[in-house]
Amino acid sequence: MATLDDIVSAAAKVFRTKGYHAATVRDIAEEVGILKGSLYLVVKEPIAQMYRTISEIAAADGTATEKLRRAISAHLEAFDRHYPHLFVYLRERESVKRRFREMIGFSPKEYERCWQQIIRDGVETGEFRAELDIQVASYGLLGMLNWLYKWYDPQGRLSVQEVAEQFTSLALAGLAAAPTAPHRYRVKPARRRLPVSRPVDGPRGEVANC
Repeated sequence: MATLDDIVSAAAKVFRTKGYHAATVRDIAEEVGILKGSLYLVVKEPIAQMYRTISEIAAADGTATEKLRRAISAHLEAFDRHYPHLFVYLRERESVKRRFREMIGFSPKEYERCWQQIIRDGVETGEFRAELDIQVASYGLLGMLNWLYKWYDPQGRLSVQEVAEQFTSLALAGLAAAPTAPHRYRVKPARRRLPVSRPVDGPRGEVANC
């Protein structure tokens, strides 16, 4: 049975030969010398660890903004540490949902719900926009993060931390509630005082205004 190191070595060779974007799961399996389906048994632990990490972040104390920041960073750092494994998983994700649930006891849908919980917490605390559709927002966020498998290069010009900062800024720009404008009291202009006339006695002892 192939080991994680075997997978990483084979994937690295395939990536060098074909490039990140042209490589396929079948290419990696053939390089290792195993059936494509067997790759999933090897890559399950890095995926399971990523699932556990995000689940713990979603359940932790703290603001939704901070949890979102931590979750994005953890998700992308998993790409950096386990790129070949996540490449295999995301390329074939639809075909392995049931298999991964059986192997690690945690499904992609449950992973999505962890992200939805973070967003929901933010909406409830007023950190995130109240009109958000939480499910759609989570799909958009995960779509942005998971698309790394199409273009991410561990040797690229930006570190994974820098990519995480960029993505966090984009996510918060779309999710964050608009700051509440401070209530401004309108200052009424001072009433203009009319000059007070001085009473004088009229010709018949009446008070006349001059």
